[in-house]
Amino acid sequence: MKKCVIYGSYGYSGNLIAEIASTSGKPVLLSGRNEEKLAKQAERLGLNYQKASLESEEEMDALLREAAVVIHCAGPFTHTWKPMAKACLRNRCHYLDITGEIDVFESLKRLGSAFKEKHLMAIPGVGFDVVPTDCVAVRLCEKLPDAVNLELAFWSLRSGVSQGTAKTMIENLGKGGLIRENGKLKRVPAAYKSKTIHFGKRSSTAVSIPWGDVSTAYTSTGIENIVVYMAAPNRMIRLMKLSNYIKPILGSNWLKTYLKKKIERKPAGPGKEELEKGRSLIWGRAENEKGESEEVIIQTSEGYKLTAETAWLIAGKILNGDVKPGYQTPAGCYGPELIFEIEETKQIFTKEQGKNYN
Repeated sequence: MKKCVIYGSYGYSGNLIAEIASTSGKPVLLSGRNEEKLAKQAERLGLNYQKASLESEEEMDALLREAAVVIHCAGPFTHTWKPMAKACLRNRCHYLDITGEIDVFESLKRLGSAFKEKHLMAIPGVGFDVVPTDCVAVRLCEKLPDAVNLELAFWSLRSGVSQGTAKTMIENLGKGGLIRENGKLKRVPAAYKSKTIHFGKRSSTAVSIPWGDVSTAYTSTGIENIVVYMAAPNRMIRLMKLSNYIKPILGSNWLKTYLKKKIERKPAGPGKEELEKGRSLIWGRAENEKGESEEVIIQTSEGYKLTAETAWLIAGKILNGDVKPGYQTPAGCYGPELIFEIEETKQIFTKEQGKNYN
C-alpha cells in the first residue's frame, strides 16, 4: 500500500492528525520545512519523516513520488495550495487539505479537470470546515430538492482558536464578508447579517461570515443562495461591524505582521481538556420558492478534534481505494452520512422530530 503524507505535520492541526494516524497501522510519512521539529515529532510518534519545502519542486517530487495521498496542513492555504496541488498532479497523488479559505476552494475547483484526467481527487476542506456543514447541506438538499435558499451556522462550545486559524483570520482582515447570491459569490460588508438561531435547546445570536460553504455547499447542492453564520457574542458582532469603517488600516501589511507576531507568543491551540470536553453544534435550514422549509441540527466533537478525525477518515477511504476523480466536496463525494462515521456525532433535530430535542 502506498503511503499517506501529512504535510505541515508539526503544526497544531497537523499534529492532531498525525497522532491519530500513528495508531492506524497504515503507512504514514510526516513532512514539512523544519527538520528539527519533524525529527522530534517522528521520534515521539514512531513514524518516519522527510523534510521538503513547497518552494522546491525537486524536494516535493521526492516526497510525493511514492505517496497515494497528501493531507496538506500548512497554511495560510491561500499561499500554499498551488505548489502542493501542482506537486500532486506531477506525481499522481490525491490532494486533501484542511482549509476554510473560499479562494482556495474556487481555485482548486478550476483545476478539477486536470485532476480528473489523471484519475486523482482534490478535496479541500476535509476538517471542521467544511465536513459537518457540508453534510448538513447535502442532507437538507435531499429532503428539499427544490430549495433555493440555504442557511448554515455553527457554534463552538468550550473551544479556543489555534495559531494557524488566527493567522488565517489576520490574512483576511479588511476583506469583509462573502455570500452566495443567485449562484454568484457576492462581496458584502463584515457582519452583513445577524440573527438569533436555535441550536436545539440552546440559542445564540449569530453573524454571517465568509465560511467555506459559501463555495462548497453550492458545489454539493446547486442551491444558489447561501449564507453561513457563526454564533458570536454581541460585542464581537459590534467589532466586526466597526471593521467596515477601518478597512485600509486592517488590510495593511504592517498591522498583519504585528498581529501575527503576537499570535506566535500564544499557545498553539486548545488544550487537551478543551479538545475532549468541547462540542460543536451545526444548524442548517433550506427553503424553496413556496416557503416550505427543512431544518437539521447535529452535534459533533470539538472543532480541532473533529478536523483530525475527519481528515484521517477521508484519507483512509482513499488509501482503501474509495476514489471519485476530480474536484470533490466531502459530502458530495461520500454522502451526508459521512459525519456520522465520527463516533461523537449525533443528530439532535430534524423537522419530523418536532421541537422535542434529544
